[in-house]
Parts: sequence; C-alpha cells; structure tokens
Amino acid sequence: MAIAVVVNTHNEAEKLKDCLQSVRPLVDEIVVVDMESIDESVAVARKFGAQVYQEKLVPYVELIRNESIRKAHSDWILVLDPDERIPSKLVEELKKIAEENKFEAVNIPRKNIIFGKWIKHTNWWPDYHVRFFKKGKVIWSDKIHLYPRVEGSVLELPAKKESAIEHFNYNNVSEFLFRQNRYSEILAQNYFDEGQRFSWFNFFWRPKRVFLQRYLRHAGFLDGFHGFALSILAVISQFAAEVKLWEKTRLSASGGKKLS
Repeated sequence: MAIAVVVNTHNEAEKLKDCLQSVRPLVDEIVVVDMESIDESVAVARKFGAQVYQEKLVPYVELIRNESIRKAHSDWILVLDPDERIPSKLVEELKKIAEENKFEAVNIPRKNIIFGKWIKHTNWWPDYHVRFFKKGKVIWSDKIHLYPRVEGSVLELPAKKESAIEHFNYNNVSEFLFRQNRYSEILAQNYFDEGQRFSWFNFFWRPKRVFLQRYLRHAGFLDGFHGFALSILAVISQFAAEVKLWEKTRLSASGGKKLS
C-alpha cells in the first residue's frame, strides 16, 4: 500500500522542512501545493523529492484541499499542514492501519502547542481530525474548519500524546491575532451568507458562550494563564466577527454604498 503526504504551504519554509522530515519514514510520495510563497518553501519541498504544484493563494486551505489531494497517486493519503509533525509512534500505527486495510479513514488526535505549551484543555485537546484515509473516500467542504464527508468506516485513535499529530500553530500572541483577524472575517461572511444579520443578542451572547465553553466547560482554567489568555483571545475574535457582521449588515442595507 503506497502512502502519500499532501501539504499546502505559503511562506512556511522552516516549518515545512520539519513537517516533511517527520513523515519520511512513512510516505512513498510527497505532494506540496505551494500558494505563491516568496520564501524558500519550494526549494525545501524539492530537496525532499516532492512533486511541487503552484496555486493561487486562497483565504483558507479548504478551498483547494480536494484539488490538492487529487494530485497524489498513492492508495492512502496523509494530509498535513506545514506546522504539523508526525511522531515516530504514530508513523508505526499508520503503517499498520494501511497494511491491515480494515478502515477507509482514521480520526487522529492533535496536540496543539500554543505559545510554547501543549494545551491539554480549553477545547484544544484531543482536537480530532480525519487526516489519513484511502484516496477518494474523504471530501472536504469549501467552508472553513468543517468535518469532511467520509465514505466508509472510520477508525478513531485513542487520545494519547504519542499517537497525536503535533501542531505548532501559534508561536506568539501577535501571530494568533493576525490569523484570528482572517478567521473572524471568514466567520462573519459565513454568518451573512447563511442569512444572519447583526443582532445585539448575538453580539453579547456568542462571545460570552465562547468564554463559558472554553474556560469552564472545557476546563481552560486547568491550563493556567495559557487557558485564561486563550479563552479571552477567543472571545476577542468572536467579538470581531460580530462587529464585521454589523458592518456587512449596514453595507447591505445601504445598497452597497460607502458608509460614513
């Protein structure tokens, strides 16, 4: 059973190097879809013998995820982001799963390492994602952060750190806020496209719900100050989405005319 890794990247050369190094013992084929990088991402990919494809930069990877996967020719596909790593224990488990060939897809836990710490609560663990599957059995929606559609049986790995994808997603607060600004814009647009319009109730309730879920329901307080800070930052991101929805609502009511 041949295995391919598929990675979409944009200006993440150093992270891509560590990512591809971690999967070397597992994969037979490397596919890197580069989205207008101006750093050494393409050169790094080619050093690992990757098939490199160029695509236009998109707001979020789900928009081209399916197309990227179609570029691979192997029986099994492992989808990773450049800031993710596969530990040796997980490499061995995925090899065995592919050889036994009993499932169509695998739901894998993910360790989110934020501001230098593994966040074990705050709704960041076990953070399951379908990332390993038979080609043609998993289809992603073009909406951000939605669970993909799977044809067939799914194996869920136990929530153990040695069997988890390591995700180095936010190195510092500035990086978090930069990315959340983009995500809040996407969320606001999704709300608007679904027919939602600004309301004072949602403006106050949805950010409050975010905090209650992350800090209390998902025990963010057990992550110490990291948990509190991440809960507050998530609230800020939700407030930003609500304000952007307010902006879109006003613009729509004005017929698209510039508002003062």
